[in-house]
Amino acid sequence: MKKSLLILGLLAVALPRLVAESENAAILAAAENYLKTSATTEVKYIVERVEGDLARVRINPAAKPNSSTAWIFLRKKDGKWTVISARASFTAKEYDELGIPKSLRIP
Repeated sequence: MKKSLLILGLLAVALPRLVAESENAAILAAAENYLKTSATTEVKYIVERVEGDLARVRINPAAKPNSSTAWIFLRKKDGKWTVISARASFTAKEYDELGIPKSLRIP
């Protein structure tokens, strides 16, 4: 009984992390594909936060990772992540129009 409870406890902790990691790969692929046509320099992509069917990815030039930050917001629909907006800054009105919750907004 104790072993099965321990196994269930470990699964409860590990399963969300495994699902999140697989989602991160799909999110990054969608973000990279979106920028392939417009990026002129090599960039680094970082999934910062995923909340339900929305995700925020930070992008920086690979050569200068602490400068020129921009963000890509993606939405998952029918199992596929697609970019809904990408730029360096957003106004409160733009966040509202895009349906981005406060927890995903850039402080």
